[in-house]
Amino acid sequence: MQYSKHITLTIFISIFILIFIYGGVLSSKITYHGNDMFTIDRNSSLNQVAKLLEKEISLNSDIFKIAMYITFNQDNIKYGRYNLSHANNLRDLIHIITSSESDRVKVTIVEGWKIQYIALYLEIKLGFDVEKFIYLCYDKKLIKSLGLEGDINNLEGFLFPDTYMLLKSFTEKDVIEILLSQYKRNYKSVTPMKTILNEYETIVMASIIQAESKYKADMDTISSVFYNRLNDKINYGKLQADPTIQYIIPGPNIRLFNKHLKIVSPYNTYINDGLPPGPINSPGLDAINAALFPLETEYYYFVADGKGKHIFNIDNSGHNNSKNNVSR
Repeated sequence: MQYSKHITLTIFISIFILIFIYGGVLSSKITYHGNDMFTIDRNSSLNQVAKLLEKEISLNSDIFKIAMYITFNQDNIKYGRYNLSHANNLRDLIHIITSSESDRVKVTIVEGWKIQYIALYLEIKLGFDVEKFIYLCYDKKLIKSLGLEGDINNLEGFLFPDTYMLLKSFTEKDVIEILLSQYKRNYKSVTPMKTILNEYETIVMASIIQAESKYKADMDTISSVFYNRLNDKINYGKLQADPTIQYIIPGPNIRLFNKHLKIVSPYNTYINDGLPPGPINSPGLDAINAALFPLETEYYYFVADGKGKHIFNIDNSGHNNSKNNVSR
């Protein structure tokens, strides 16, 4: 009888120790070093994923493999691109990378989308509450907690356009934080030590460039035009950017007329000097690069050529000729 009690006690202690180890390993905190987005390639082995995580987020590969085995997930890794900004510990990480296809949704935020478009898209893809998503994008308390620099009234311009693999369980706030995290990572990756404009102004400029063109070569030159106008306050000073008018007119793809150029709004760059008070869409990396590193040109004008690109001119006379040639 005494021997039996001893065995029972030993088993009980062993189970307790295993539970303690199990909970301890899965509760291990994850430390990021500026990169919580990574890609698991198709047919990646457990060892390959372990090495990837060790490289990308400094997660000990042995601890990761132990955690995968004790949760019986060593063969359940799903390939794809993941954002781990919501993985506070190893348990969260394992849940994300082993979730079945039915639990994940591929979401692509397109360059140049406004907050409203993103909200409507996420309603379709994830069943989000449009009004709640937009409300959170204007929530001063949330914006402050996200660590953006400057006095920012809303998140227009900071919901970074990219392709994401998101869990269906993510909330509106979760996705906003993920998109913001991706913005911060990308902006930091391209920003020089000294910039022409501050971060907020750079994104404002980038959003206008993004709205003007989808071609990188044109973006760089358009950026030079806008900077030339800003720097020559005596003769110009005004950006006269059509997309800033489009931003204040309700409805998509509204054709502009002269009456629209007289709309009283701080976003109207035909009547106000300098940049508008905020971004007008979510710019991609090419547009941000163009805002950070404009070409050095003598151009002050450009017009769409009707084929998706632009014709640039130094003076108004050349600009008018280009417009006439395009309209023929």
